Amino acid sequence: MTGHLRQFQLGDTETIEEVLTALTSRFPIATELEKTFRHLFFDSFDWRLYQAGMQLDEVSGRDLHHLVLRNLADDSPYETARLEGEVARFARDYPPGLLRERITEPLQMRTLLPIVEVRSRVVCLKLLDREEKTVLRLQLEENRAKPHGRAEYLPMTHLLRLLPVRGYDKYLDQVSRFLSDKVGLLPQSQPLIALSLASIGRQPMDYSSKLDFILHPEMSTDAVARVIFTTLLDTIEQNLPGTRGDLDSEFLHDLRVAVRRTRSALTQIKGVFSEAITNEYKERFAWIGQITGPTRDLDVYLLGFDEYRKSLPEQFQADLEPLHDFLVSHQKSEQQALVRKINSPHFHTLLKSWRTFLNSPSEPGSEGDHAQKPISKVARKRIYRTFRLVLEEGLAIHPHSQPEELHELRKSCKKLRYLLEFFQSLYPKEEIRPLIKTLKSLLDNLGDYQDLEVQADKLREFAHQMVEEGEVPADTLLAMGMLVDGLLKRQQEARVAFADRFACFADPAPVESYNKLFGPGKKSPKSAGAKS
Repeated sequence: MTGHLRQFQLGDTETIEEVLTALTSRFPIATELEKTFRHLFFDSFDWRLYQAGMQLDEVSGRDLHHLVLRNLADDSPYETARLEGEVARFARDYPPGLLRERITEPLQMRTLLPIVEVRSRVVCLKLLDREEKTVLRLQLEENRAKPHGRAEYLPMTHLLRLLPVRGYDKYLDQVSRFLSDKVGLLPQSQPLIALSLASIGRQPMDYSSKLDFILHPEMSTDAVARVIFTTLLDTIEQNLPGTRGDLDSEFLHDLRVAVRRTRSALTQIKGVFSEAITNEYKERFAWIGQITGPTRDLDVYLLGFDEYRKSLPEQFQADLEPLHDFLVSHQKSEQQALVRKINSPHFHTLLKSWRTFLNSPSEPGSEGDHAQKPISKVARKRIYRTFRLVLEEGLAIHPHSQPEELHELRKSCKKLRYLLEFFQSLYPKEEIRPLIKTLKSLLDNLGDYQDLEVQADKLREFAHQMVEEGEVPADTLLAMGMLVDGLLKRQQEARVAFADRFACFADPAPVESYNKLFGPGKKSPKSAGAKS
């Protein structure tokens, strides 16, 4: 820890009683009441609070039930709130205040999940001076941890915390030196959440949907492809429980992204597997995309509903409530249908057969022509060819181009983005990351252009469906018409912005970077540069 608090860990052989005996033999120590606490730490599935330098701790004890948002660096509380019931799962469910303000931005649409539970037996001490004033507070903590929902607690690091009293820093230094030099305790800088996770075999940030492969130029294309596909399969499987439970919309989103990346890799990393195997799994993963699409579409409309409502003049905003009810009802129905499909033997067999194939040695006839080639050569050629396609398609766009032409360009840009992300560790970070950033900006524009059109069409479809299913207030249909008009206007704004976004992508500087890194006749990256 840094800042005002100092922390030591007890070794395997020390007990709280032994450390207490050592302290009382050297300092005038008064023992206060012994207390027992339960800590239950919460974060999103993808560790958004931890990434933002925070830990959310539900603390309960005798006559105590608080939710404490702490600074991860020094354990100091940002905000403490008294709890009357269970911890709210979404930032929007908290009352207005500092706690809600701090967690809203990092969490966004993600739910809070219980991560790890800790039982702490705490012996509170105070160091007294000659006038019997308290000049330092100490906490001896005997801790045990378990995954939330499990029955058995596991041993974990015991701690001694020193909490200084303002104006008495010399006593903090004296006790710290004694604990280090005489008792042999080691300073401990890890927060309680990290220590408890380690005791149950986990670590913070053990899930991320971001691609972070460490590849080497001479690895065979077959070996690299299997690493990529296995990682993507892991992501699909990790997100299945949250998707089944509809815990938040990002579980299904991450699952679908992993499926799209899998299909793209099957297409773009050519000549690795036989054509028959490639086509088989492209088709089978396309099925997953199809069965997950309807639920995800409704998730997107529900996520954007507040923005829809705010885009209307205030006097018309309440007219959209029947649309919200319609979306909620149909999302629940599609979610139930989705769960049945992902629980089906067909879905289970697909994932199992794919993992079996990836883990099995290559069999005669299962390899493509490029399987044993170094990945550096295959990646360079595929990236450069796709880049040239994006450049060609983008330069052909003019003010009168049809929407289909921009849609095709978006598909090509996605392929290029996936290739750059798959193989970025083969190239210097400072050179490839700006290319990915510029491409993402272009993709955001193309995505807005297409998505706004799709949303406008879908809202018109919803209006007809709502009329067919029952009575709909005329004011609701009029408000939805206003939404459609607004979406189409924003689509045209995105179309106008396209020229500047593409100009940044096609600027001589990034084009030269593509030519330098991936162009014909360029040497493959050296192993020394293969760092992520």
